[in-house]
Amino acid sequence: MVVSVNHRLAFLVVVLHVIFLSGCSFFGDPGDPMEALREQVRATVADPDRADEMLAAVDRIDQQLIESAEILAEAARQEQVLLLDYDSTQQDFESLFSEATRRRKKLQQAALDAHLEFKAEATADEWQTLLPAHASAITMRLESLVVAAMAERG
Repeated sequence: MVVSVNHRLAFLVVVLHVIFLSGCSFFGDPGDPMEALREQVRATVADPDRADEMLAAVDRIDQQLIESAEILAEAARQEQVLLLDYDSTQQDFESLFSEATRRRKKLQQAALDAHLEFKAEATADEWQTLLPAHASAITMRLESLVVAAMAERG
């Protein structure tokens, strides 16, 4: 069975990213990063209606990140099965990757929509205040999901 250069390169990039993020966990558990963002929204946004809309967007972003990680973890499990199956074909792998990519892209679009809704509810000053917490929360949530997936795989 021949695995394309693109698949090998993509796999290498993912592995290097996971190794890097796993190393970042050395600094300890900072708590729930999305809850920290929620607290920052509550402290920054005086209008309760806009704050509620922003908090709902944070919840949607968080859910999309979790679901994306689940898709990637399931694809990794299925890939492992295919790798161990002597009769698996390149088409089997391409189908697996295509379906995982399709599902992930749908979730990415939903997360982007939620991000834009979050931003649209903020004033320019609120956005400048919340941007570091927003970016940090997403990055830290992704890191924690990757580390958890790596721990699950052993």
